[in-house]
Amino acid sequence: MNALCRELSVSKRRVRFARAMAEEAGYFDGAALPPYPEAVFPEKVDGRSERGSAAWLALLEHLPWIRERLESGWHAVTVYEELPVRVARSSFYRFLIRHRLNERGRSLRRVVPEIVHSPGEALLVDWGYLWTIERGGRREKLWAFIGILGYSRYMVVRVVTSLVQAAVLQALSEMYDELGGVPWRTTSDNPKVFTLHAHRHEPLIHPVYERFAGHYGTLVDCLPPSTPKLKGKVERPVPYVRRLLEAYGGDRNDPAAVQEYLTGKVALANQRRHGTTNERPIDRFQAEEQPALKALPKLPYEIEHYHEGIVRIDGHVRFQGKYYSLDERFTHKTVTVIGNSRTVSIYHEGKLVETHQRITDRARSKSTKRHHLKPWEQVCSNPDGLRGEALKIGHSVERLVHKVLERGDGFIDFRRVWGILSLAKKYPHREVDAACEQALLHGESSSRFVERLIIAAREEALDGSPTPEPVAQTGKFQRDLSEYAQILLNLGKPIGGAHEH
Repeated sequence: MNALCRELSVSKRRVRFARAMAEEAGYFDGAALPPYPEAVFPEKVDGRSERGSAAWLALLEHLPWIRERLESGWHAVTVYEELPVRVARSSFYRFLIRHRLNERGRSLRRVVPEIVHSPGEALLVDWGYLWTIERGGRREKLWAFIGILGYSRYMVVRVVTSLVQAAVLQALSEMYDELGGVPWRTTSDNPKVFTLHAHRHEPLIHPVYERFAGHYGTLVDCLPPSTPKLKGKVERPVPYVRRLLEAYGGDRNDPAAVQEYLTGKVALANQRRHGTTNERPIDRFQAEEQPALKALPKLPYEIEHYHEGIVRIDGHVRFQGKYYSLDERFTHKTVTVIGNSRTVSIYHEGKLVETHQRITDRARSKSTKRHHLKPWEQVCSNPDGLRGEALKIGHSVERLVHKVLERGDGFIDFRRVWGILSLAKKYPHREVDAACEQALLHGESSSRFVERLIIAAREEALDGSPTPEPVAQTGKFQRDLSEYAQILLNLGKPIGGAHEH
């Protein structure tokens, strides 16, 4: 009886009860047992199955309702919150187990398929917390970034002190280099460094990670939320990696020393026979998986930086302390900026809308594309455009503007040029062109002088009497620029000759 109680985990009272029923049925006297699966004691029960708490009896009335909600996808906690009766939470969960329902209402009796990978198909990655270190008066968490090849179970580990995107992608790039190739897909959870929004079917991949994967030619495989067993091949080794560091006696605050120690331990682990495949991971990797990996890209990947910002009212978005222009239709909208040491790419709703050369000059703070400016601003930045605008008014206007541009000595006098061009808003083009022709004859390029010529011509046309031509106004200390030009010409002559002149 003691052996039966230990083997079946039942009480002696239950064993005695079963023996009494067997004697009553005549099984000890040679009576044949009923064929399976008929009950051995069809009319006898011990009462255990009929007993139950008041909470269970109340839940039993609503069992079809509970099963229907669970099978439709409700969580167990949602079903509990919406129950028509009030019972203890522990009683409710024991009731689900008694009726063979898991926390989501699916039957526990189901076939779980095996996840099989072909050589070179997938690299599964995950993080494992190790301990907290102190560096430079700051406390940082030390993490083990683990990668497992799905076919050979070959393991690579990188020790990181930060889970920011740049550090994670750098560690992943080093893993590809150590493997000597790139798997067809990289499988991971859905952290923020990999996905902007997790989703059961179509997660929104982080653009920086997407560009990283495009550089290496690997597919992005971010698993649905709350499904770690879909990458159990890398989930299970996380405690194993922690165990490898139990005997570490070096400086625990030195990530480089921890990495060196762990690399040696992982190399030994890859040479041991794996419990599932019954082969050494290093042998399967070298013989079958490494030849199936894609070749590494010829150019190394340059880590990019990511930023989400709102386009300011002046049409620029801030990135790394500099400003980059966009079309005016993106003003006040949120855009994504990705930049490396050479270029800056700007995305809106997943679409590339603008690229800029990265600003490296400390004296500059803005990169403004010419086509983002207003039409008049585009003209201002181009001398040929200014002359083109003047030619629309007349040839004399174009000649006068050209004269102003030539006198700029490399600098454009925008105010004087636009003073001339703005006269076309007040006066007809032919009058402005005729006045500019007269100003050229007088050697003047002032917009006010041109406007006085227009007014004088109009007054002369009204009264019919000739009006004296306006004289250019000069200040007390103002000289005509032609005098300065003559002085410059005379600088090359002897001083005496200059005085005689």
